[in-house]
Amino acid sequence: GVFVIMFSCLNVFLSIAGAATAVSFLTIVVLFLLWVCVSAPLVFVGAFLGLKAPVIEVPTKTNQIARIVPENPWHMNPMLTMLMGGILPFGSVCIELAFIMSALWLHQIYYVMGFLLAVLAILAATCAQVSIVLCYLQL
Repeated sequence: GVFVIMFSCLNVFLSIAGAATAVSFLTIVVLFLLWVCVSAPLVFVGAFLGLKAPVIEVPTKTNQIARIVPENPWHMNPMLTMLMGGILPFGSVCIELAFIMSALWLHQIYYVMGFLLAVLAILAATCAQVSIVLCYLQL
């Protein structure tokens, strides 16, 4: 809702200014019709098929005797894992952005887009690796 309103306001101002980046009204209508005519019916078809599907039976039986769940070690504290999961990607991007700022200060603007693409790739790889490691450690 908020993004649609923000997009609409920006698009109106871009259209008034005559910018080439403004999205045409026809394109917005086509996207809305695609959402209404494709996405919404598929949601209802999926809900209907899920409702009529047979109940899943679990292949094993659970034990009635309750077991004690051991305490997590200190390094598995949720606050600590959240802190480390945020510091690692932030640190890698901070170092790369320091290179970008030094390139800007040295008037080497033509390197900035390449650096930004590299920073995006490093951020994606770091976030993926940190999420895999933290999911593995939480098991």
